[in-house]
Amino acid sequence: MTDLTAYVAAAVFLVFGAHRLAVTRTAGADPAQRYVSAFALCMTPGMLLNAPSTEALVGRPAPQLVESGLLAHALKTGGLSFLVLVALALRVPAVPRAPLRRQIALAVAVQVGSVALFLAAGVGVRDGSVVTADGHGWQLAGYNTLFAVYGAWCLLVLGRELARHATRTDPGLLRTGLRLMMLATVVGVLWTLWTFDDVADNLAHGRQAMEEDLTANSLGAVTAAFATGGATVTLWGGPLSARLRWLRARRRWLALDPLWSALHSELPEIALTAGAPPRQRPALRHAEFALYRRIIEIRDGHLALRAYFHPAVPAWVAEAADPDPHDAVVEAAAIAAALANRRCGRCHDAGAEPAPPPHVVSGTVDAEAAWLLQVTDAFTRSPVVAHVRARVAADTAGSGPAGSTGVPGATGAT
Repeated sequence: MTDLTAYVAAAVFLVFGAHRLAVTRTAGADPAQRYVSAFALCMTPGMLLNAPSTEALVGRPAPQLVESGLLAHALKTGGLSFLVLVALALRVPAVPRAPLRRQIALAVAVQVGSVALFLAAGVGVRDGSVVTADGHGWQLAGYNTLFAVYGAWCLLVLGRELARHATRTDPGLLRTGLRLMMLATVVGVLWTLWTFDDVADNLAHGRQAMEEDLTANSLGAVTAAFATGGATVTLWGGPLSARLRWLRARRRWLALDPLWSALHSELPEIALTAGAPPRQRPALRHAEFALYRRIIEIRDGHLALRAYFHPAVPAWVAEAADPDPHDAVVEAAAIAAALANRRCGRCHDAGAEPAPPPHVVSGTVDAEAAWLLQVTDAFTRSPVVAHVRARVAADTAGSGPAGSTGVPGATGAT
């Protein structure tokens, strides 16, 4: 399992680096893209060397260098150094060359210091573990601490710069990519700080395991996945967003079915798809259009019922709910009462109080769908709407045979 997670992380970093190199070639000489590519291409062999199988294979020519983890640490430290250069390249306005030189000098100093601490520890490989000379465990602990602290600092510097860019970016794929990269830095900090798991063994026993444990490799794989996802969001974000919109539209189409079906059963002419099964679930790519059509059909049904709307409905709703009921409940109750009146053939008197107008929704199809979902929920589940249906039934039973045109006012049914 340790091999698998290390290889997955390495593969994702390799894809990430290759994509960034391709972007660099097509977009021109962009320093940030070059640094990101260098980061990924350093991390790829660094993660490969974490796998025990790779250590056994590559470590034969130089077992001390590979099996002890020195080469893997050096590659990962170098990769993390490039993240600081990425942060500097992203700053607006552009930073002068002096800070860039300082960060390069710091990166070199960290590498030199790490090697010095490692050599001072007198490290050797014994029984599947990295062991130090007697009394030199603190140098190995210092070596691991330097990597953890420096790596976490590099990631935090980049994360802060990404957060600044995200706050200045409009909603869209670019901001989504920046947020994924920020998640990568957060997980990356946890990944580098996990090195402290070895420090206790370094100090207590002067030893540590040769390979990274499953947790460390898993955190590395997650970091790589978030980083790659953020960097390539423009490639997969559009198609994924479209499919998510289609799924959402189809869910809404299905959720509106109870209201639409009630209207269609009384007014089959509202269906705009002549000859096609009106309740057949739409294909995913046609879901948005199907939702738009269903909204139109519901509104057409609402208009066709105008002659059957009961003028007492608002008063009945207020009586059953409260003096200021939700408009969706009022509209659902009005539709339920109108359907009941139409089934009985009882039209609204021309001289009676006019029917309540439908709720006006300004804006988009999304807004209209959201409103009709509230109406549908009230139509199927609200006890207030059930109360109105009962009042209409009682009113119908007490006002003569079906087909009469008189509809009593708010006090007609008791």
